[in-house]
Amino acid sequence: MRESLAGNRYAKSLITLSIEKNELDVIYQDMILISETIENSKDLSVLLNSPVVKTDKKQEILKTIFGENTTELTKQFLLLISSRNREALIGDIANAFVRQYKVIKQIIVTEITSAVKLDAAQKKKILQLLNTDETSSVEVIEKINPEIIGGFIVRVDDKQIDASISRKLDNLKQDFSKNQYIADF
Repeated sequence: MRESLAGNRYAKSLITLSIEKNELDVIYQDMILISETIENSKDLSVLLNSPVVKTDKKQEILKTIFGENTTELTKQFLLLISSRNREALIGDIANAFVRQYKVIKQIIVTEITSAVKLDAAQKKKILQLLNTDETSSVEVIEKINPEIIGGFIVRVDDKQIDASISRKLDNLKQDFSKNQYIADF
């Protein structure tokens, strides 16, 4: 999901403030909660984007949903955003904050897609292919897709290693379709 430019700016401001207050890790957990809540609740997403619902009503709902589960800084930030009629950006801000936090903490998000669930040894071998340095850590998102038949697909940012059987079969099909040994009649 692409975040808006304004969402990125608000997230950067919140990161700066949370670093100053020494609450970066706690605010990160709050942003994960907010992001997942908005992503999983279509009603909340529609409400935050609705121009019909008044700001004070949206603020009450935000307090009710996140009031007990977030820090004071996060609550104040949400109220500030909503007081400026930017409630529709809250999901973008939370997603941008999470992404920027991972950059600051040097967390590399790696998505591994395989036909069956991988064991720890297999994951370790795949992650060794990435050649990450000692200072960064790796967050693995594992997906299972039986359509790849076997092997794996690894994605890191905009890079991809496709070592799946389905890819190899597709490559073979292309090679055979270009077979110059068969005379065309």
